[in-house]
Amino acid sequence: MAQEKKEKRRVAIMEAAVKAFSQLGYHACTMNQVAREAGVADGTLYLYFESKEDLLIKAFKHVIGNLMELLDKELVQFNTPADKLKRIIELHFQVMENDPSLAGFMQFQLRQPDPSIRQAIRRPLSSYARRIEKVIEEGHKTGDFRASLGARAMRRLIFGGMDETVSAWCFRGEKDSLADKAGPLLDAILHGLAAK
Repeated sequence: MAQEKKEKRRVAIMEAAVKAFSQLGYHACTMNQVAREAGVADGTLYLYFESKEDLLIKAFKHVIGNLMELLDKELVQFNTPADKLKRIIELHFQVMENDPSLAGFMQFQLRQPDPSIRQAIRRPLSSYARRIEKVIEEGHKTGDFRASLGARAMRRLIFGGMDETVSAWCFRGEKDSLADKAGPLLDAILHGLAAK
């Protein structure tokens, strides 16, 4: 029971960090501000995280882990590579639209200038991107997608399209639905991927 309570607090602190880093920016935000957002004493953060950098990295891994868990549950419901790809894009946009703080956090951290932080978030981000690549590889095997278009290159194109769409929505303060942008993005991608 004590371990469960400790884990809940650790998750609550990471979620508070996502919100605080999104609103204030990682470099401007202090651990005190994260503690206030989490509703805990300043020193409590250091019982769970070594430093602000450690908190950022673990919060990023937590966010990506949640996205992948959600994605894995969703994708088993779809049979074709095109439907799976559509669901990946839709789900990504829905999650970001439903939590603008999370969207801001993701977009800022993907552009993190600190090399040690960039290196630390690369692995979980690669795991997430690999989900896209696996769907493309599946499409190559079924003949739904052109095999001449490499899976890695297409994954970069798709993830880049998702990233740019969310960035524009976040940073330009667009008011329209982010989730509604999934269809047009998918349409553009599938016309490039479709087998002749």
